Amino acid sequence: MKKCLIIIVFALSALMMLNGCIVSEEKLTDKVQKAMVEYEQGQGNRLEVTDLKLEKGQDKGYTGVLTGRLNGEEVTYDVTVSDEGNNFDVDWELRK
Repeated sequence: MKKCLIIIVFALSALMMLNGCIVSEEKLTDKVQKAMVEYEQGQGNRLEVTDLKLEKGQDKGYTGVLTGRLNGEEVTYDVTVSDEGNNFDVDWELRK
């Protein structure tokens, strides 16, 4: 009985540690959106995000599409995210 209890405690601890290291896609989407809006504000622009869809790519990366309005004009960006847990790198390119 004692051995079974130790195994259960160990399994639950491992599961909780694993869950703490993984950033949910929803949280990552929010962080990416916020980073892009803040960057554009720093450039003197106003970005209003209509939608941001990210899909899991290779390794810890994501690709996606952001649609919105930049200074009142409709825009679409191709977005690439490298996710390293708490740190992430976002690159985006305006579609022509």
